[in-house]
Amino acid sequence: MNKSVLITRPHHDVVTKYLYKWSEEIVTLAKAKMAVAYDLAGNKATRKQFESYILAHKPSFIFLNGHGNADTIAGHDDEPLIDASSNVREGVLYARSCDAARILGPALVSKGIAAFVGYIRKFTFGYLPEKMTRPHEDRLAALFLEPSNLIPSVLMKGHPAQEAHARSKRVMYRNFRKMISSIATYEERYAARWLWSNISSQVLLGDPNAKI
Repeated sequence: MNKSVLITRPHHDVVTKYLYKWSEEIVTLAKAKMAVAYDLAGNKATRKQFESYILAHKPSFIFLNGHGNADTIAGHDDEPLIDASSNVREGVLYARSCDAARILGPALVSKGIAAFVGYIRKFTFGYLPEKMTRPHEDRLAALFLEPSNLIPSVLMKGHPAQEAHARSKRVMYRNFRKMISSIATYEERYAARWLWSNISSQVLLGDPNAKI
């Protein structure tokens, strides 16, 4: 296993375009903090490419962005990218994807992944329609995506999985309190339920002391 990170960033619909854009700062950090950073962006996020990089480079950290379900995470054009049969057997993995901690996460941990951070229900975020072409300027989306970005950033700064998971949850909860306060906008109050769902469904599986 190498001191490297593999990031997937499909870019084919509104959700993946937001995740793609908000992951750019993680790609930049990975290039600064890790020995090597592999960025499977856009149409490079295919199963063939993913499995090739896993076999050839054995990254110590995998950060997946994309649609998913209980046993699969998708890449470009929703092609299944990883499931329990994939050759992922070591390192730490964070899946910013719906439901994957229900079945896929435990399966990967049982096969050797040191730690898996993900969601047992939908991962959801609000966004402002007028910002769809400029996702990184969307302050509603930021309330969801900045806390989730803490997971890879804290891990890549050398801290254990439990700290990354806990810091993300603390910031989500801080944002949630703001979103239900008297100073919140209508959009923030409406979207607060989705952030609460992310808080309650984000889980850490495997070794809480695992580092990359």
